[in-house]
Amino acid sequence: MSGADERPWSLFRYRHADGTAKDWAYRSLPDGGVELRWGKAGRLTQHASYPPAAHARIQRRARDKQRKGYVALGPALIRDGRIVPQSAASPARPEPTTSAGQPNPPLDLSRIAPGREDFWF
Repeated sequence: MSGADERPWSLFRYRHADGTAKDWAYRSLPDGGVELRWGKAGRLTQHASYPPAAHARIQRRARDKQRKGYVALGPALIRDGRIVPQSAASPARPEPTTSAGQPNPPLDLSRIAPGREDFWF
């Protein structure tokens, strides 16, 4: 991926109970394919590209991730695995918080799809 590529990513974040977090993002490619990135919050260093036929499967994966507790952070620019701050003209959507201004606590996902392994894709 070149540093000049400014197509936005759909960014999702999962916060663990210990305060750490991980990100997962995808975007459409000009040929109809899909590109994924994932890793520790703010450092999406792992990536993969998929052909156009995988687009619907990636959309389902995004919905599955939200059911598991990932929060959609909205569109984001990612360069070299790092999230690029949005300009003042297009502010980033803030992460949902409690009424006290604290990040929402993670959901207890222990009863969702028991016996089924979670995987990045």
